[in-house]
Amino acid sequence: MLKPLKVFIVEDMAISRASLESILISNNYEISGSVAKAEIAWEELLENKTDLVLIDINLAGQKNGIWLGQKIRQHLKLPIIYLTAYGDQKTLKEVLETKPNGYLMKPYQEPTLLTTINIAITNFLAQKEEEKQPHLEDEIKSFLFIKDKFMRIKLELKDILFIKSEGNYLEISLENKTHVVRSKLSEFKKLLPTTVFLQTHQRYVINITKIKVIGKDFLTINNTDIPISSKYKKSIEKALSFL
Repeated sequence: MLKPLKVFIVEDMAISRASLESILISNNYEISGSVAKAEIAWEELLENKTDLVLIDINLAGQKNGIWLGQKIRQHLKLPIIYLTAYGDQKTLKEVLETKPNGYLMKPYQEPTLLTTINIAITNFLAQKEEEKQPHLEDEIKSFLFIKDKFMRIKLELKDILFIKSEGNYLEISLENKTHVVRSKLSEFKKLLPTTVFLQTHQRYVINITKIKVIGKDFLTINNTDIPISSKYKKSIEKALSFL
């Protein structure tokens, strides 16, 4: 027997929240959480397992539903459906930026709600399954060939600790070896996946998975202190921020 899908409700109107709970339970969904404030919802979503989040946009309190949607998009892989009584262009623009899996204008009918939930979960699961499949592009991005002296060497990107620019040459540091190649840092950076490799300084690009220590204006990889300039500080903080 299949387990019922878990839905988390974020709605500040008690009557509307109770109505949603009743509809979902009567249609074999399980309520994984039901709260009125975005901040509380975020804390509970980090602890509770759920399959989908229903979010009222205009929540009472300092944070609205779009704030919560942004947090979910940044840190959790969950489908979200917005509920709102407002359909102005400003709200719609903010909503679209979080790439929701569904959007319902109040008042909505029960069949419309259930259909929207079903479509959102079905499409989300299909997308997850597609992401599991290997793509040629991903395989290509997992390594590259560099010219070191008179040889071309296959270099696994996951093995790179950091890259240091020395004028027209680059020092590519691995765990127990350093390759020297003729290239500009700006050009070589284009070959690297931006989700893993970030620039910290005009002379340095680092693999963020290899960081051991982060200081105020430096980070440490493999016992090497690498400077963080003010130009790149925000992008580093954003990449390493989980909450």
